[in-house]
Amino acid sequence: WQENINFTLYVFESVCVFFDEDIHLWKTDGCQEGLLSNLTHIHCRCNHLTKFAAFVAPNPLKIPEVLADLKLLLENPIGLIVVLTVFVLYLPGVVWSRKTDRKDVQKVLIILFSVKECQYIITVYTGFGTNAGTTAEVKIALNSLYEEADTFILRDRTRFLFEKGSVDSFLVSTDQPLGGLSHVRVWHDSSGDSPGWFLRQIVVTNRGSGETSFFLCNRWLAEDEDDGKVHRVLTKAEPDEISSFRNLFLAKSARDMNDDHVWFSVLGRPARSPFTRVQRLSCCLTLLYSTMLTNIMFFGRGEDFDPPAPIRFAG
Repeated sequence: WQENINFTLYVFESVCVFFDEDIHLWKTDGCQEGLLSNLTHIHCRCNHLTKFAAFVAPNPLKIPEVLADLKLLLENPIGLIVVLTVFVLYLPGVVWSRKTDRKDVQKVLIILFSVKECQYIITVYTGFGTNAGTTAEVKIALNSLYEEADTFILRDRTRFLFEKGSVDSFLVSTDQPLGGLSHVRVWHDSSGDSPGWFLRQIVVTNRGSGETSFFLCNRWLAEDEDDGKVHRVLTKAEPDEISSFRNLFLAKSARDMNDDHVWFSVLGRPARSPFTRVQRLSCCLTLLYSTMLTNIMFFGRGEDFDPPAPIRFAG
């Protein structure tokens, strides 16, 4: 006579890890899973104090089976529509990004005026705010303590200048050296459909001596903004003014939002950045699809998820 014995076997997978801050990776060194682990709790035993985590096995991805069976693919039509819609929107975005990248190549060129003995590179930084760029004709005059150079009209007949977030450079020259610059005068003629202009700063470099002077503004040159003036006199910034919290905060905020933020930088990418708009847009697509894939892998893996079905044996 032999008695039948029934028993149930639960199969689950878990691992105890810690975060190595030196190499920024999750590792298992010094950690092992304890005997008290079960379907709802993980028992970890480690011989050091760091940042710990317990990984739960994700849902299996049955991509080949889904692609082979049309019925499985159509079980969730909304998800399929979202994936296809995102990709369809990506295609015209790539076309626009490519055209804009080609235009940005022209923006990094230095505009050359008449070449004389003393040469200066004038770099003008336009703000990133709404309608910060200008359609007006901009003029500038360099000043030292003793004299003022001729007025320079900053323009280029082949392309638009002083657009939102742009950095425009000009090579100008004078007959005689001006010496150390003390201030600059900058103004515009309020022409065009959108003459208002938010000027961040002007940087002037003497090509002969290599001396660089900073002239901070961070104000509007507009009749309908700020104090209504379109003419500014900018004094040379001192080192403590350049390193002030306000200046660093404004500069870093604008740079982080328009160059480092993966989504906003698709529109606000600086022309001098080597990271193109097409690459940024492709990163956005990859990030979005990766997020969708991660949600699929860990869907239902929260505290209230049902444990896997047991394997039952009878003998």
